[in-house]
Amino acid sequence: MNFLAAADPGADLLQRLARIAERHPQSALYRLEALEQRYRAAHELGAALDALYARFYLLEHRGRALELQRQLVHARRDAAGLPLQEARISEALGRLAYQQGEYAEAAAQWNHAIHLSRQTGDVWLGVAARIGLGQIHYAMAAWDEGRHVHREAAELLGPQQDTYLRSKLALNIGVGYFECARLDDAERHFSHGLAAARNGHHREYEAEAHWHLARAALARGRLDWATTDCRNALNIAGKLGHSWLESVASQTWTDIALARGDFTGAVRSAEHGLNLARRIHSRPQESQAHLRLARLLEQQGDLAGALNHLWQHLALRNELERLTVQGLSAQSPSQRA
Repeated sequence: MNFLAAADPGADLLQRLARIAERHPQSALYRLEALEQRYRAAHELGAALDALYARFYLLEHRGRALELQRQLVHARRDAAGLPLQEARISEALGRLAYQQGEYAEAAAQWNHAIHLSRQTGDVWLGVAARIGLGQIHYAMAAWDEGRHVHREAAELLGPQQDTYLRSKLALNIGVGYFECARLDDAERHFSHGLAAARNGHHREYEAEAHWHLARAALARGRLDWATTDCRNALNIAGKLGHSWLESVASQTWTDIALARGDFTGAVRSAEHGLNLARRIHSRPQESQAHLRLARLLEQQGDLAGALNHLWQHLALRNELERLTVQGLSAQSPSQRA
């Protein structure tokens, strides 16, 4: 958790808890919650909000960040007048909104975090929020624009040896290249992301790097490489309990099963991915899983089942579009990404 500057209240204690979290994450979560309550009781609100933000990142690494949504919404009000903590809470709320497909809300939160990070001089937050804004461009299939924002984040990060941000940034830049069929560039960035994740012991990004490498291998027709990387991604995600990552990797495993001619395995994997997406309220992943199952069941001759999944896919897609339009109309022009 090196997003906490040395001058922050309680930073030394939070850093010690971060080290504990590498081996005993649940113990660290309990201690962070107790620490937040202790700071609140002592009227040290800034330190209390930092403890909450640290707990958010620990849960996010394990795919459980939504557990803190209510607390973070309340914390946004508490953080008024504390620009650094307000920026941190906005960055976290952007992550939660993005996961649920609420892209306009995510953009508003991340733009606010960037604005505040300029006031406070916090480079870490500025980079993290820009990575998020680039992801929103990707969600709209604006790949060049997304990579441009990610290059801005890389320039802001500069030579800092922050393995967490370097891994996350490399993987996201790689996605932008992958979606434009620039496989050499994509695989180079995925490999950089994997190396940074291993150096920093960021297991969730190690798993994500393997998942992206599996997709690149499939695009090259290398089923053997794809199988190995996707299996690694699924194993790590399962151990972490990281449902989002396990969900997207399951969809890639569906592609691998189809390439092997294992139609039953493909349907089973797609259904598993759908259940995981539902568990974490990830509308984008749930929508894609329904579409995949509709196509698979149609091939199987189950037209009723295929139609049921297709209707659910369309309903979710319409909901995502409605959320985006409503979010944009609720923002002032200066808030828009």
